[in-house]
Amino acid sequence: MSNFKRITIQEFEQERFYKLYKFLFEDDYFRKLSDSAKIAYCMFRDRFELSKMNNWIDDNGNVYLIFTTKDLCELLNCGTQKVTKIKKELENFNLLEQERIGLNKPNKIYILEPKKPYKTNDSKEFRKSKFQNNENQNSRVLKVKKQKFRKSKSNDTEFNNTDYIETDDNDLNDLNDINNNISTTNNHSNHSNHQKNKFNNDALKFQVLEELPNQIKDYLSNFEIREIRIIKSILLKGKKSFNNTQDTYYRLEDVEFELVSVLKRFKAMLLQKNETVEAMQGYLMQSIKTELEEIHALNMRRQNMPKYNVFNE
Repeated sequence: MSNFKRITIQEFEQERFYKLYKFLFEDDYFRKLSDSAKIAYCMFRDRFELSKMNNWIDDNGNVYLIFTTKDLCELLNCGTQKVTKIKKELENFNLLEQERIGLNKPNKIYILEPKKPYKTNDSKEFRKSKFQNNENQNSRVLKVKKQKFRKSKSNDTEFNNTDYIETDDNDLNDLNDINNNISTTNNHSNHSNHQKNKFNNDALKFQVLEELPNQIKDYLSNFEIREIRIIKSILLKGKKSFNNTQDTYYRLEDVEFELVSVLKRFKAMLLQKNETVEAMQGYLMQSIKTELEEIHALNMRRQNMPKYNVFNE
C-alpha cells in the first residue's frame, strides 16, 4: 500500500477521465461493437477539446479530428494493424467517417453519434433497440474478469444501484491492447496531454501574434486562440479602412498604446454584458475606428498649431 494514497477532495475535483457513452453499452445494436472500438470511440470524443483549440471545425460547424496513423497508434497504444481494424469497425457501425484532404495528408476524421432518441422502430440499424430503465438497472458498467479498476468519478452513473455485465474472457483479447494501459494513460497522459496541449496552444498563439507590436501581442496572449484570430482580423481591417478613408498611413506600432486601451475596455464590456468576442465584433470595429479618428484629429491639431501661434509672429 506504500505506493497508494487516499484521494483528497482537491484531487477529486481536478481529476480527468474518459467519458463512457451509455448508448455504446445499453443499446442492443452497439453492444455488438468490440470493447476496443468502444474505448477508442470515447478516446476520440475526448480529443474534441484539441480540435476546438486548433479550430478544426468545418463550414457547417462540425468538429473533426486530424490524426496520422502514427498519432493514432500512440493514442490507442497499439499497432497499425489494430488501429486499422478499430477504425474500420467504427465505420461499419456508422460512428466514424473519413474525408480525404489531399495527397500525403492525413484524412479528416469525423466522429458520429446516433440521432436522439436512439430508440427507433423503423431503422434497420437500430432494430430491437431497448433502453432499460428499471429501478435496479439505472446504469451499466463493465465487470472485467481478472482485472480490478479503481473507483473514479463518472458522468451520470449511480454506483449505489448499478448492474454489472459479465464479460467473456474471449472479449478481453481485443480489450487488452488498450485497457492494460488505461491506468497508465490516465496518470501519465493527463499531465503530459496538458503540457502538450499548452505547448501546441502557445505555438499557435505565437504564429498568430508574431507580426503584431509587442504591447498588443502581450495583451492578446491572454485570449483564446480563436478569439485572437478574430480580434487580429478586426484590428487589421479597422486600420486599413481608416487609412483608406482618411488618405493617411498609420501603422499598428504608431498607435499600439491606444489600441491596447481599446482592447482592455472591450474585454471589460464582454464581462459586463456576458457576451462572446464573436457577438461583439461590430462594437470592437467601431471602437477602433473611433480611437483612430481621435488620434488623427489630435495629430492634425498639433501639426497646425505653429501656424496659428501668436508667439510665432
